[in-house]
Parts: sequence; structure tokens; C-alpha cells
Amino acid sequence: MNSIGTQNINTERLLLRRINIDDTETMFQNWASDPDVTKYMRWKTHKDIETTKGVINSWIKEYENTNTYHWGIVYKEKDKLIGTIAVTSINKDAQSGSVGYCIAKKYWNKGITTEALKAVLNYMFFKADFKKITASHIVENLASGKVMQKSGMKFKGIKKDGDKDCEGNLRNIAMYEIDRTE
Repeated sequence: MNSIGTQNINTERLLLRRINIDDTETMFQNWASDPDVTKYMRWKTHKDIETTKGVINSWIKEYENTNTYHWGIVYKEKDKLIGTIAVTSINKDAQSGSVGYCIAKKYWNKGITTEALKAVLNYMFFKADFKKITASHIVENLASGKVMQKSGMKFKGIKKDGDKDCEGNLRNIAMYEIDRTE
């Protein structure tokens, strides 16, 4: 495994880059404060911009660790930050991690999240030398499952009461994974 951290990734429509403090208002306005976006997240809707600022400051600090993989998703056409994607729960021994993402509602159903996920999977497998990436979503969040499937991830099953939603309720979780050979 190569501990190379969060480096820029360019795709046809996207620039994946580190989040910075100047992104605070954009993140708050575009998705962190939107209950439709956070409905299936494991974190609560941000009620004020200070919450978003605190989250971003914690991410900036994490960039000091070369095993941090957390990108802002910039839509090149608008030169606008529209979401985030990150690989967390890294297991060095198994050379694996878990990916999660969040994107502003205005950009749903445009293939943008799939494009970002494919780029991150490629980066993690062929630059950071990971062997396996997992992902999960609350079962009712069918759109997230479609993103995982379109990115080549394979459905592995449902974990009953597998995680809590943003309100702290236990929810059934659909689990996916992909390995470097796929």
C-alpha cells in the first residue's frame, strides 16, 4: 500500500481536490444544510455555517496524515464545488478501505457521482495500491446503490440494523465491494 494521500484527480467533467476553508459557504449552501441530501447520511444536517466550518477544519487537519483520502468534487463546467468523496476505515494489513460520497441535489442523476467514484477507485487501486474497497448505503437510498453498481462494485448483502442514520435510528445497510482485479 502506498501512503500517497489526497492528490488531485482530473476526469472529463470533474476535478477532485482537497477541501479548503474557502469551501465552507459553498458546502453549507449546496448540500450540508439540505435535509434532502443528508436524509440518508450518517451525519446530521448542518444547522449553521459554523458546523460546516468545524467539519472542514477537521478535514484540513487530517490531510497531514498521508493515509487521508478525502476529495471535494468540483464540477468543471461551473467551476463549482458540488460534493465530497472519501475513503475511510482504512485497514493497512488488508490494504482496504470504505468509500462514501455526498453530492448537492442539483447534480443528482447526471452521472457525476459515478464518474467521481470510478476515478477514486482507479486512484486507490493503481496509485495507492489498495486491494479492496467497500461501500454501503441505507437500503432505501437506491440511487446510491446504482452509483456503486455502475462503478463496478458488487452487491454483497444486507446487514440488518447495520448502522445509524442522521437521526440515530438503526437502519438496514446494503453492502458492496470491489477488488483491484475487478
